Amino acid sequence: MAKAGERQARLERLLEAARTLADAASTPGRVWRARLLETTGLSHAGIERGIAHALETRPSASDVQALLASTPEAPRAHVLLSSNVFVAALRAIAIGVASSPHVSVRPSRRDPALAEALHDLVPESFELTSQLSPAPGDHFWSYGADTTLAELRRSLPHGVWFHGHGAGFGAVVVDVAAWVPEAAHAIALDTALFDRQGCLSPRVVCVVGRDDQARIIAGQIAGALLALESELPAGPKSPAELAEARRNRDTAAYAFELFDAGSGWVACSSELVVPPSGRNLHVVATSNPVSSLKPFTAHLTSLAANTAALSGELRQSFSGARVVSLGQMQCPPLDGPVDRRHSPQGELVAAPLRIH
Repeated sequence: MAKAGERQARLERLLEAARTLADAASTPGRVWRARLLETTGLSHAGIERGIAHALETRPSASDVQALLASTPEAPRAHVLLSSNVFVAALRAIAIGVASSPHVSVRPSRRDPALAEALHDLVPESFELTSQLSPAPGDHFWSYGADTTLAELRRSLPHGVWFHGHGAGFGAVVVDVAAWVPEAAHAIALDTALFDRQGCLSPRVVCVVGRDDQARIIAGQIAGALLALESELPAGPKSPAELAEARRNRDTAAYAFELFDAGSGWVACSSELVVPPSGRNLHVVATSNPVSSLKPFTAHLTSLAANTAALSGELRQSFSGARVVSLGQMQCPPLDGPVDRRHSPQGELVAAPLRIH
């Protein structure tokens, strides 16, 4: 066990480096931003809004203590990063640093920018490597697709503690009785940040009300997304990505009522459907949002609601998801894993059973 204060000191050194990078006037901050334009696929405005809104560099004292309390100590920590949301690397590395003084990080090949920039500033906090080799007793954090995590877990030696954080998405629940036009902008911001690539990004909106009321709200959200594109444009897309987006839009237009939202769209129907990637949302009317969302429990990471009563109901029904206010889905406090669907203690990889 580490001496009191050592774990927090390691974490604070990492956060100080992150604060340097968040400062656009600093040389490391300028270099990092230029690199992000190459690696993230986001627009300049999208990068800046992501840093300002979602890079948690000044957690409260209680959040720091919560992170330390929920993070198991280990002789060595290993962190395998994904590339969906560029700011997520800070939390993942912070958990590794809180776990052990010996941390190995394998960055995403597609977007290694934040891990590399942090390492440049505090190389003593963790090592960057292209190969992670955990030993029994070590803790291994991995972020990515469910199939990738399953394959990785099977490859680990027994005795390793595995923390797998796979695919997920967010959902919004609104009561028409409490709806205000400003709520559409908040939902649009949660959707547009990171071009809706992350596991916290909303994909569906459940409207507690009638079908006609859900259509009105869908239209308002689409209008807010369209208006937001002038200040927060989507990132550039390859010809193949543009062709796929057109196919997705055509399919949605055939199956549902569709509202144009600039680079994305908002669909509305009587059945809850999870739309494909991009700034796309699906809106559905429901009298029982918990029942509507229950089939997706295993994949729900974040829920936003517009009333205290709905928030309380969602917390009680979906313990693995964070429940927040509208507009706050992409900026959870740095208080532990963003994904609460699994135990923070991890899963011990056991030796395979031998049948004689």
